[in-house]
Amino acid sequence: MEAWITGIVSWTYFAAVVLAVITALIRKREPPAALGWSLAIVFLPFFGIILFILVGWNRFPSRLRRKISHKVGFSGPSLAGDGGGEVAPSEVDRRWGPIAELLVGLGEGPRRGGNEVEVIPHGVVAFEEMEDAIRRARHHIHVEFFIFRDDELGRRATRALCERAREGVEVRVLVDGVGSRGNKRLLRDLREAGGEGLRFLPVRLFGKATPHLRNHRKIVIVDGRLAFFGGLNVGVEYLGRRRHRTRDWFDLHVKLEGPSVLDLQRMFLEDWDFAAGRHPTGDEYFPSPEPRGSAPAQVIGGGPDQAVNAVRQAYVAALARARRSIRIFTPYLVPDQTLCDALLLAARSGLRVQIITQFPPADHWVVQLCGEYVIGELLPAGVEVHGFTEGMMHAKAVVVDGEWAMIGSANLDNRSLWLNFEQMTIFDGPREVRAIDEAFEQLLPRCRAYTPEYLAARPLRRRLCSTVARLLAPIL
Repeated sequence: MEAWITGIVSWTYFAAVVLAVITALIRKREPPAALGWSLAIVFLPFFGIILFILVGWNRFPSRLRRKISHKVGFSGPSLAGDGGGEVAPSEVDRRWGPIAELLVGLGEGPRRGGNEVEVIPHGVVAFEEMEDAIRRARHHIHVEFFIFRDDELGRRATRALCERAREGVEVRVLVDGVGSRGNKRLLRDLREAGGEGLRFLPVRLFGKATPHLRNHRKIVIVDGRLAFFGGLNVGVEYLGRRRHRTRDWFDLHVKLEGPSVLDLQRMFLEDWDFAAGRHPTGDEYFPSPEPRGSAPAQVIGGGPDQAVNAVRQAYVAALARARRSIRIFTPYLVPDQTLCDALLLAARSGLRVQIITQFPPADHWVVQLCGEYVIGELLPAGVEVHGFTEGMMHAKAVVVDGEWAMIGSANLDNRSLWLNFEQMTIFDGPREVRAIDEAFEQLLPRCRAYTPEYLAARPLRRRLCSTVARLLAPIL
């Protein structure tokens, strides 16, 4: 009898392993990820299958499939017809224009002129500007954040949103189901005030959502005419030394006015439709685009709802077109093999490649260890990697040749470029690119250069952990 039970268990486990491996091979588009998960399933009895089900099997709820099928339904009357400020092809710079055309071919919005852009390099200023914009809203306020904490800053923002909701302004807040899971006060108070608040893909014990498909976007839109986006979430740590005496926080956020706000509006409404199963309609959400400045901008999104990730494609295309220099802000440096090879090729071809990332101690030690392994591969090729030593470096941006820049919410890691819902905006106007480039220059003196000597001097256990951590790169 026992042998019979043992046989059933053995064959059941064997069938589960085979099924899990087949699923990994089908669902993982990157060969290293497919191979890594297959080996984990086979050589880690039971644990490998459990781990794959929990974090490796990116289950797509039916609502996500609906989001994909409905994506073209959010263009709105102002984004069709009159072009919404779209820059005519003859005006697009010949060098960077092909990237804009590539992204349009992937379903992203066009490069639009007539924008006024302000790059804000400090959280205190950015939050003051956002709060002021919220208080001046007349029709609607749309807010989307990965993290919205129930702390001093979070409660202050909640009060401002609730006040506007009580005064008749439409307020919609969308927060990530994992990143903001501890803040129950926000949605409760907002609903009581007459606003609407939702969680994006909340993870439940018997739910279909995977904990890996997260909404990492940080967007605030006021009346369809003014928007903020970038790296800042809502939490007191983002105020840096104004809140913490011994720990600073460096980030980049952008204030945007003009036609490209409509592309951010469309992105928000797509996400809202996904979370709520409905979305508001009306010309008030897509007002006629009015030029506010001279800056061209192209808003793009990235996420598992795309067959081809537009943010990753923009990165690859820009690195391939670089001729002189590449500068990258990223707190987490875990690029996939294609991007890593692009950085190595650029450096070996004589381009100056500089990266500012985090220096220990980091907020996510596994990612930090994996990043140190990547840095060890980049340094011999001539890539310059600098670590911010005064706290947390959280900005996400890239500048190529001082002529083209991309800034937003996406880190240079596999999670941002394969799993998360992200938002980036591309600028090729001299003023906007120069502002991001100058932020890089100003941050360099506050960083420490990674060197081969530093990496070699690490304790043996840290070097071993770094080697093991790189195996987790596909999910970091």
